[in-house]
Amino acid sequence: MLTKQEIVRNFTLNVEKERLRRNLTQAQMAKKLEMSLSGYKKMISGVTTKIDLYTAQLMQNMTGKWIFELIDDYEEDTQFILNLRAMSSRQKNFIKGIVEFESAFSACHEDTDDYITVFVPTGNMEDGMIYDSSHFYKVNAASYRKKFGDDLYCGIQVTSDHLHPVYNLGDILLVCRKDVREGDTGIFLNRETGRAYIRKLQATASWVLEPINGYGKTITIDRKDEVSADKWIRFGYVLTKMRT
Repeated sequence: MLTKQEIVRNFTLNVEKERLRRNLTQAQMAKKLEMSLSGYKKMISGVTTKIDLYTAQLMQNMTGKWIFELIDDYEEDTQFILNLRAMSSRQKNFIKGIVEFESAFSACHEDTDDYITVFVPTGNMEDGMIYDSSHFYKVNAASYRKKFGDDLYCGIQVTSDHLHPVYNLGDILLVCRKDVREGDTGIFLNRETGRAYIRKLQATASWVLEPINGYGKTITIDRKDEVSADKWIRFGYVLTKMRT
């Protein structure tokens, strides 16, 4: 949690950064913030240790940045909001549907921690699967929650036989969102193609993604090449499978 001094300092630094980015004079910036020039100078020099809430609101309106961005207060929840902002309208509507679904479920069930959300891809779930769309439902996984605790994040239902005999049609892969470790069966997403792969990770000088049953190609990612490595999201790894 930021201190009062840190909040004031970060805010005034960001005010000056935004002014310079817009090629405004201090007098012009003061006018936009409905302040006197002398008041503006006192604020950015640290003479004034209190920031008027109206000033903060004007900055938000002018820059399109939320208050937490203007004071550099980046935590897990605020980072989620920033990620949401970068999404398309279609993606936002999908996330909104999940939030509404989870809220409605919580209102009807007391032991919500016993349940996990299971995602069911409705696109082509073969090697290098493409999720054209998906739906989701809840399943009681109390015994698995007891075993894995908060590591149990969600489930992904297998909708084809291409992972047989390791995973069968209808199996639910119980996924942990922590970083994929060597030897884990992970869920890997390619940022460029939008395809997802289920692979076992072998971590050598490169990341080697091996098919879990011989079906599909082996993918090698140069760990030292930041451009290549950044193309891949290691979504999480499979804790175990659940059969329904």
